[in-house]
Amino acid sequence: MKSVSLRETFDSLRNRELSSAYFLNGDDYYLQSLFVDELMKALSSDGSAVEKHFVSAESADYTSIVTDLSSDSLFGDCKLYILHNPTRISGKAKDDLFRYCSSPSSNNCLVVMLDKVDRRLAFYKNLSRLLPPINTSPPFPNKMTGWVQFLLKRNGVSATTEASELLLELCGDSVYHIANEIEKIKIGIPENYQIDVSHIKEFCGWKREFFPWHLSDAVARRDLKGSVQIGRSLVSQGIDVSSLVSNLATLFQELYLMRLPDGDNGPSPKTGWLNQILSRKLPNYLNNFSQNELEEIIKSLYKADQNIKTGKSSGERLLISLLHRITVGHA
Repeated sequence: MKSVSLRETFDSLRNRELSSAYFLNGDDYYLQSLFVDELMKALSSDGSAVEKHFVSAESADYTSIVTDLSSDSLFGDCKLYILHNPTRISGKAKDDLFRYCSSPSSNNCLVVMLDKVDRRLAFYKNLSRLLPPINTSPPFPNKMTGWVQFLLKRNGVSATTEASELLLELCGDSVYHIANEIEKIKIGIPENYQIDVSHIKEFCGWKREFFPWHLSDAVARRDLKGSVQIGRSLVSQGIDVSSLVSNLATLFQELYLMRLPDGDNGPSPKTGWLNQILSRKLPNYLNNFSQNELEEIIKSLYKADQNIKTGKSSGERLLISLLHRITVGHA
């Protein structure tokens, strides 16, 4: 079956469009937990009690589980079984499980979680024919903006555009990190307050004058003085030079793709790894560089990255030299 997104599944759950069996594929444990929370809310929304059982691969008696799922509770409760990585199942127990998944009981609910994402696995192939896989892998960076908005709404708070972008900049490495910071901010501000940039800075522990995207912006505007000032500030505050080089490489790869003859000059990033602030400025940045310059810049960034990884050079000296070559030119 065709896979479905987790956010689409959440929409269905909130609309009371429930299934009797689900298949989660991906190893983001926070997303798995979030799914179970949303499912529990949906199952109990009419006041019904839910009897939850979490079963690990080591402790599973799959035959008993299938039998229990197939029978109704004496008290009318819904039974929710969560099977985590049941890939060692074999023989009759495996046949019984797949048979149940093909026609699950409408009175109970089954969730099968498979951490490893590999469509070649026999277990994945067999189960995905019966249940649509729901992606619970860590989201790609270009999907994180949507997760920020989802988590804000889930917590009953709103944020300014600038605050949302800053939250993404600081905490966008994982959905869990974003969720944790939103919950922390919510506790620390008055009810019905809109989250703004000052709240992000106060509660997320960011004490720096500049953010990494400030450096990318200054470099793309060919502002040598500003680039050096920002770069030195970031390095002095503990930002790793390799991460700054990686950010610059992402930006200039975007610009190079836009500069190609069949490229799209619109503000939408091609790789999806840029934040919204930089993405909106892409057409303006593009006017500052020729295709040949972009090619040379990407080569320089690649060389700098290799030098850092091999230990040939690192630190502020490498960064300042690189900023000079990009902003002043390679001629």
